[in-house]
Amino acid sequence: MKLYSNPASRGRIIEWYIREIGKEGEVEVINLDMREKREHKSDWFLKVNPFGKLPALEDGDLKLAESGAIMLYIAEKFGQFKTPAERARAQQWALFANSTMTNAVFVEQFRERSMPDVFGTMDALLAASPYIDGPAFGLSDVLVGAYLLYIPAFLPQVDLTPYPNVLAYMKRLAERPHCAATVAARAAEKKTETTAAQATAAKA
Repeated sequence: MKLYSNPASRGRIIEWYIREIGKEGEVEVINLDMREKREHKSDWFLKVNPFGKLPALEDGDLKLAESGAIMLYIAEKFGQFKTPAERARAQQWALFANSTMTNAVFVEQFRERSMPDVFGTMDALLAASPYIDGPAFGLSDVLVGAYLLYIPAFLPQVDLTPYPNVLAYMKRLAERPHCAATVAARAAEKKTETTAAQATAAKA
């Protein structure tokens, strides 16, 4: 199993999940620099993912793209779902994370209208449970939590203080060693880059 990734891509989310379940797979870092090799647009990589995007996975004859689909496949491959209901709930949270939640916060024209409802509901759920799908950490927390952890880094103007249980949840996830080494590390790097860019712009 080979994961094509880059620290600046959603491949970091998959790396977090692979580490959490104690599995190993080859990770090949793809150069995204538009001024250099642009490996993600090379002929050989387009045979893995014809859209030329990261992350992508190769496992035997299977070639797969989209971070949510890749993580669901990995969970299935390594027996992480004990029942069809567990699989269905993980699929639900994958769709929620990549559509409902990200649209509510990362798409500016939806933020004012949708974010209070979506994040208010999540806050209530996390008031009753330490994790998004129950008392134990699982794939759903990686699917949802990674995007939450990227909010302060990519959207520092977004105020999450009205959602204390979401903030506490983000802190719990960021403190997990495998998250700290992957997604939380990338979020910290991006936050530093954003702060530096803002300081440069202020001086200009």
